[in-house]
Amino acid sequence: MTALNVLHVEDDFADALLVQNTVFESGDYDIGFEVVRDLREARRKLKNKMYDLILLDLRLPDSINPDDTLTTMQALCPVTPIVVLSGSVRVDSGTVPEGINRLDKNEYLCGRAADGGKPLAQVLRLSASSDDYEAI
Repeated sequence: MTALNVLHVEDDFADALLVQNTVFESGDYDIGFEVVRDLREARRKLKNKMYDLILLDLRLPDSINPDDTLTTMQALCPVTPIVVLSGSVRVDSGTVPEGINRLDKNEYLCGRAADGGKPLAQVLRLSASSDDYEAI
């Protein structure tokens, strides 16, 4: 399995650890995460390194408007796939355009695979390699 470098933009440290734990529990140890807590830190990281995938929370300390958060991230990394992982994905669903994969944090961190869905590690890998978010 090829290594996957993920920039996880998440202001809640516990949620970031849960994501990593969920992925590692599935046995996929080739997904590496760098966690930043706001868009300012994300901008700094993206200037120095390319990532295979951006895992993005929509509400951050320096960007509480979901539209602004997503627009800013798309401008920072226009060719990198973005997955929105948010506890308010249903509330924000109207602000996330087609072509952006949206995951409900509550479902994926509470055993989505047991409900017949794909494990989080598989969703991240598919998102990084596919332009067709509907297939994911």
